[in-house]
Amino acid sequence: MSSDEGSKTLTLIRTAQGIANSSGAAPVSGRDPQTLAALSALGHWSHSHNGVTVNIIDPTTQSTGGITYNQASPAAVPSTPPHGGVGGSLFKTLRGDDTNNNNSNNSNNPPSSWDTNASQKLNLYSKLTSTFSELYNSTLHSINLNNKSNSKSNIPLLLRTKPTSSLKKLPVKLKLQQQPINTPEQWHDNPYCHIYIACCENVDHYRAKVRPAVKAFVNQIEGSGIMSRDNTAESMATTVSPTSAAATAAAAAGGKEKGKKTANEKALAKLGHVASKSSEAGNFGSRYIIVFVPIGSGATSTSGANSTGAASGAGGGFGGFRAGKKGGGVIVDNKYNNNVDDNVSVATATTSSSTDGASNSNNSQQYNTAAAAYPPGPIAHSSKEVKELYHKFLKDFPNGRTVILGTLLDADVSTISPLKNQEWKAFLHNLGGAIVDGFGDRVRRYDEELRRLDSKRAAFVRKISGEHSEIVVGGGGDKKNGLVEDGSGFDLSHFFLVKESLAFTYEQMQLPGEAKLQYEELNAFLPEEAWRQLAQQQELAMGGKGENNNGVANNDTTTAMISPSDLAMAGDSERFRKLIKSSGRDLRGVSKFVPQYMYSREVRLLFQMGSPVDVLSRSKEFLVKEYRSKLLDVGADFGQRWKKEIERIGISMNSSSEKLLEAQSAMKQDRLKKEAEIEAWALSSCWDVKCAAEHYFTLSPPEVISEDGKKDEDTAISVAAPTVEGQDAARCIAELLEFAILRLIRLGDLALGEEKVNPIRRATSERPADTLKPWVPWKELRKQSRSKSPERKTSSSEAWTIHLSPHVSSWVRNAFSSSSTYEDTYLELAKAAVYINRRAGRFRFASRLEDHRAEVLISRGEYNLAADVLSNNVGACARDQWNRAHYWRIFRLACCQRVSGDVLAYLETLTQSFNPRLSSVAPKKTASLFQNDLEALITDAAVAEPRWGAFPFLETELSIESETAGKSSQPLPFLRRKLSKYLTYVGNELRFNLNINSHLPRAISVNGIRLYLVTLASYEQVYRRNGTVSEEDAFRILSIDAPITIEPGKNQFSFSWQPMSYNVYVLATVEIQWKEASFFYDSALLRKPLVGLDIQPSEPTQTIELNPLFLIPGHVQNVRLVFHSGSDIITGGAVTLICSEGLQVVPPNTDQSKLEEAWSDECVIPLGACKPGKKIVITTLVKSTSSRSGNDADDIQEMMAKVETSYRHLSYNSVMEKGEEPDSNPMTTLLEAMVTTLDRPALAVDGSEAFVFDEDRVMVNVSLQCNTPVPFYVKEWNLDLPSPLVVEEDGDLNKGMFQHAIPEGEMLLFGFKCLRADDSDEPSNERPILRVVLQDDFGKTFLQVLPLNLDDIYKQLRKEDEYAELHNATAELVCSVKEGSVGHPVPFVYNLNLQSLISPKARRSNMSVSVASEGPRPTILYTIISEGSDWIVSGKVQGLIDSKQSDIVSIPFRGIPTRSGLLRHFPEIIIEYLPITTLSGSLSQTPPITVLTKTPERFKSLAFTNSLSLAVPQDLEEF
Repeated sequence: MSSDEGSKTLTLIRTAQGIANSSGAAPVSGRDPQTLAALSALGHWSHSHNGVTVNIIDPTTQSTGGITYNQASPAAVPSTPPHGGVGGSLFKTLRGDDTNNNNSNNSNNPPSSWDTNASQKLNLYSKLTSTFSELYNSTLHSINLNNKSNSKSNIPLLLRTKPTSSLKKLPVKLKLQQQPINTPEQWHDNPYCHIYIACCENVDHYRAKVRPAVKAFVNQIEGSGIMSRDNTAESMATTVSPTSAAATAAAAAGGKEKGKKTANEKALAKLGHVASKSSEAGNFGSRYIIVFVPIGSGATSTSGANSTGAASGAGGGFGGFRAGKKGGGVIVDNKYNNNVDDNVSVATATTSSSTDGASNSNNSQQYNTAAAAYPPGPIAHSSKEVKELYHKFLKDFPNGRTVILGTLLDADVSTISPLKNQEWKAFLHNLGGAIVDGFGDRVRRYDEELRRLDSKRAAFVRKISGEHSEIVVGGGGDKKNGLVEDGSGFDLSHFFLVKESLAFTYEQMQLPGEAKLQYEELNAFLPEEAWRQLAQQQELAMGGKGENNNGVANNDTTTAMISPSDLAMAGDSERFRKLIKSSGRDLRGVSKFVPQYMYSREVRLLFQMGSPVDVLSRSKEFLVKEYRSKLLDVGADFGQRWKKEIERIGISMNSSSEKLLEAQSAMKQDRLKKEAEIEAWALSSCWDVKCAAEHYFTLSPPEVISEDGKKDEDTAISVAAPTVEGQDAARCIAELLEFAILRLIRLGDLALGEEKVNPIRRATSERPADTLKPWVPWKELRKQSRSKSPERKTSSSEAWTIHLSPHVSSWVRNAFSSSSTYEDTYLELAKAAVYINRRAGRFRFASRLEDHRAEVLISRGEYNLAADVLSNNVGACARDQWNRAHYWRIFRLACCQRVSGDVLAYLETLTQSFNPRLSSVAPKKTASLFQNDLEALITDAAVAEPRWGAFPFLETELSIESETAGKSSQPLPFLRRKLSKYLTYVGNELRFNLNINSHLPRAISVNGIRLYLVTLASYEQVYRRNGTVSEEDAFRILSIDAPITIEPGKNQFSFSWQPMSYNVYVLATVEIQWKEASFFYDSALLRKPLVGLDIQPSEPTQTIELNPLFLIPGHVQNVRLVFHSGSDIITGGAVTLICSEGLQVVPPNTDQSKLEEAWSDECVIPLGACKPGKKIVITTLVKSTSSRSGNDADDIQEMMAKVETSYRHLSYNSVMEKGEEPDSNPMTTLLEAMVTTLDRPALAVDGSEAFVFDEDRVMVNVSLQCNTPVPFYVKEWNLDLPSPLVVEEDGDLNKGMFQHAIPEGEMLLFGFKCLRADDSDEPSNERPILRVVLQDDFGKTFLQVLPLNLDDIYKQLRKEDEYAELHNATAELVCSVKEGSVGHPVPFVYNLNLQSLISPKARRSNMSVSVASEGPRPTILYTIISEGSDWIVSGKVQGLIDSKQSDIVSIPFRGIPTRSGLLRHFPEIIIEYLPITTLSGSLSQTPPITVLTKTPERFKSLAFTNSLSLAVPQDLEEF
């Protein structure tokens, strides 16, 4: 190879990092820094396609470059021509400087200021570029790709990747009078739009000079670009071809008909020129901006007006451009552009060159309307002449954009003023829109060209695949330079260059995704296999003649100094495209470098997109494909050479077979050497990509320092990357490193030859060499190790059969200096691959590579390092439950540890080998050998010191056999687990079952089994400290004495415990003592429930008794407290008597003389120790005041007795005598008793009632409720009633109630017969009272005075007395008929009942005159009245009644109805006593008489038609 291609990959990435604005270079492997430094210059070869180009035509600036235009085309883009010649007068005309071509109408006018050509000295181009560079950094911001004013804009349709509505920034390159390029493969170098700087002084200047020059410029460029066609659905696929530029320009310039000239052609013809379209300008772009710079007197007034307007703040907004109705984009009038298609044209943001009214130049009314409405900004404050010039530009050039930049005349370009800011804001806004429009036009031109080329693609593909053509060597077909020319006419090189030119266009527009898509389409069009076939055809056809080392005939001396491969890998598009052009139509000369070039270009674009992961993925894909392609090339070359050699040897018939074999061997060695170099290239390239990627991602393990201060790299176990991007990157690098490992192994095979075995393959074979040796028991192995320590195997000094060329990386060459360095290189690669696979989350891949590393280390005799690798990797298969692979790794780890003599590690590995999941896959012979070594290891004193954990060869499970009071759970935050607590009490017998499941193949005998009980508080402290439970932490250790035999399978053992202290205990640890080793099974580390005991104090059997049950208010009473110890052992205590308000107590045995001073509210009496079954009696005095009243009446007086004792369980002494239970604090309990005073009377009235059962006799019933806590007896009772009731002599009906015991809550019913007495005294206000005397068991009596509520009976008696003094009579009105006529008399009769008046009741009160006495009876006067009724009465309506004759009296009379209808009111009757003359001659008072009247319900009165009445005397009864 001509260069170190492996390092080129890293160089490319480093170059791309500079594009991505990364700081510093990527870290390299450090193997070959000189090669990397030498190739770092490749990054400077790349041509950057960053930013768009804009062409500026400035007649005021003299061109200093060597750019020339086709002078045969007078209408070419204006540029400064050479002095003299035909082009000089044309250029002056286009600039407006020709003083000989004045307007004929103004030929007599004096020369104006613009005749002096002063505008040529302004150099506005330099001012424009300086301002744009200094103030805006030559960058446009927020470029909108979507046009809101034109819904038919199709810019997003041109973008096939992620939708992009706007660009954040876009670099712009301003070039003066750039030469147009017509070649499609270089269209990307053309400008996107044009800027014409037009300096105009007045209207005459505009008409004579400026407008003709601008029209000539517009005529030229409008014939080059694609303008919009008709609104047809096919317009997207049908675009203007470069060959029809003139026709398109004619149609776009004003829709000229056949045989007619356009406006531009007429303007040029007026000046004496021909408006021809040159081929060079055919694809130059048709988007332009006219920068109008007012000069002369108009400029002065405009500048002043603008400054004033800017200072005053008037206008605002985007100054100097016209806004559309909707703030839209370029509005193209179809009248002037018959080929405009709204579906194809790309409209952008608001422009200043057109409005709806000004776009049609032939409609003066619309133009005047647009001119009358001035746009906002400086133009509104400009002079009239400037406004007129501005609107002329708008009218004459409607297809472009017009802005005003009067500030270009400022001397200082770095200053910023409000006017300048407005003008430049409008200019940049329109510039962005024009660039986007030009971008759309260019993409459509590319699409047309590519469609044209694509039509010829099928024939070329068939040629490459060999379906319709074959390679002819030495004859047949048309040949040129030995190559067969196909008749399809498809130019692959042109197609490639055009496609890449489109990619450059997207890259210039800051769309790297779209640019990358073009290269992906090229890859899909011709995959890498096609490029390889083209390269083979080139080599076969050229035969190595006339070519350089890479198969490319280079005429360029500069390019010849650099290999095409270097150009391709560096992405030097400028030089590599030259190679493509010189390689022929089908790219055979550079076909093998095209994939490299496209890779470098794609990587550069991916970095611009900010996708480093995709860079890695693309690099991996490129390396693998390039590797395969190189191998295929070597194989094909070997086949061709061998065929030629056979033909050569076959010509000489005298050649022997030895020569044939010798030639075959030489060619085979040459092939192997080439393959080795390819393998070395792939190996070094993969490693360089990994080192370069470390600049972005963490791909190297951190440094871990061991206890001895040395760097420990094998213990750096990584986890998956925290981000998805990091995992994806690690996955790509991991796959690359695995590919590199395969290349290293293959390179070792090639270097060693067929007769020798690769040490890596030998170490990673199915049966390692050390497993073929006999198994040596542990003790014998230890004896051998003491006599001879294991040493590392010496590396083979055999020389490798193939020496790599100097072009291969130095670290690769050093790897094959010996077997040891080769193995070191493999270990380093594998270690890096392990770490990166873990970062990618590919733990199984990492585990497999770790196995291979360990086997290589074992083969080298480095058992300690191999054990470290395997110990970190042994659990990977356990997590995946690959039991056989897991057991194999444990077996290999045990092999390393037993040889190295690591007793502790070997013991742990052996115990891990008897895992329950591995028992089904472990060979019986291996398990038996492991148990032999295990039994030998536990007798070693070295295993006694460590605290061994819960190893799986024995599984333990604890359970509680005894019945408990309940079960609950308690969360343990420090463990993040729950504790299952069994509730029990002190003194209860507990039994625990320990189930041990042994996975050993044979039974073992252990020294002892112990169970550690730890309090919950201590357990938390232990866990937070170190998580290790020791004997000092245990509250109680339960043990089973030896000998204990544990059989294979399940075994059950029991522990018993009688707790004497209350607490929460955790069954923390089970210790199994086996020979010198002790295995601790901590519950916190096991995946089984955490078992605990909640020991509560035993239920106390102590009791207290407090007498009496209640206190009598106002008395001093004896209180006795009796304490019974029950079955508890009392260690001490105290009795506290507490009295509430109103009660007081004295200590026991208080002297009577000091009794008054000893009364207190509280008394404490000590209580001594007491054996089970003992009794203590305490007696004292309590004094109670009388019952309280008022608000405190509801408070209960009470005396509280509290007995607090410390006690132990009955079995405490017997348990403590054994010496196993630790001493603990006694239990405590609190006994309470209370005695209260009566808050209610002993007897309470539940109800009282009375009712009359005879004329003057009343029965009284009283119900009482007993409220005393203890039974009382009724000794006597008495009922006191106020007048007029008295209890009869035999009226007490409660004889059997005497000496009757009344319990609490019982009801007593009393009954009394009473007599209504005739007492002349006034009634009393006293209330009835029942007095009851109670007697208790001690003979003490209590009088209960109980008021009774008999108000109802007394009210009734009082009303009867009042009614007895009244005189009542009853009257009934009887009507003879039920209906009659108005005015017709109706007979009535009142029937009076005077019995109550004649025979009144006996009086119980005195009256002044008694009308019911035995003397003469009074006469009664009656009167019948009709007031308030509907009647007129007649007859005897008033008279006297003799009450002596009869009690019933009838009084007839007549009534006449006065109205018709139903009458409900009738005449009334009134009766009264006539006054009586006393003996003294005075009139006595008589009581009133009340008449109770009963009348008919209604009377129906009918209206009359005639009436005949007759008055008769009253005495005529017949009437």
